[in-house]
Amino acid sequence: MTMNSPSKGSQILDGVEYTYSSQWIHQLEGEEHWRSYWHQLGFLLPHLKKEDRILEIGPGSGFLRNYLTAKGYQVTTLDIDEAKSPDIVANIVTYEFPDVYDHILAFEVFEHIPYEKFLEVLARVRTSVRKSLFLSIPSNHRIWVHAELVLPLIKHVTFSLKTKRHRLVASNHFWELAYRGHTEKKLLGDIRAAGFQAVSKKKVKTLRFFRIEPQGSSS
Repeated sequence: MTMNSPSKGSQILDGVEYTYSSQWIHQLEGEEHWRSYWHQLGFLLPHLKKEDRILEIGPGSGFLRNYLTAKGYQVTTLDIDEAKSPDIVANIVTYEFPDVYDHILAFEVFEHIPYEKFLEVLARVRTSVRKSLFLSIPSNHRIWVHAELVLPLIKHVTFSLKTKRHRLVASNHFWELAYRGHTEKKLLGDIRAAGFQAVSKKKVKTLRFFRIEPQGSSS
């Protein structure tokens, strides 16, 4: 591992450079990021039990881990960046996942590794998760207008005007949905090929949330 500064680092594996930074976790995050935590928790909490073992990949600022721990859940964290104080310091590209967890959380993580490596990780995770793998992937769109309305007799209505981008904006992203053939249909097909089944999904602006289970799971 080569540290460029106390807040930035990179790791090169098989000629691929993986970059990361902890600088942002020491600043007040934007409102949009806080909203993403709310959506993450709303998506996963109905499926958790206090006795479940949970692995969070990419803990970031630690908000999700801290919230779940405060509510009595058992959470282990994994990250490539030691500065984020994870329980396990490792790159998921090579990590073998020796332990078994009830749930694994990977929100906005897998776009940070090449797609073919993501599929390899899925194959390894398959035998290390009992119940659910929760993940979110960004969609490569720009939102021009977004409105959320609460109307009588209708709980929630959202409307977005968006266009597809022609390039990835985040320099540390290798892929996103709606970019160079990475469609949701292809993603779900590759998830099935890796031995999982998608049991629920959710769309929030440019994020796509998925809850997938090992095929044959009785959770």
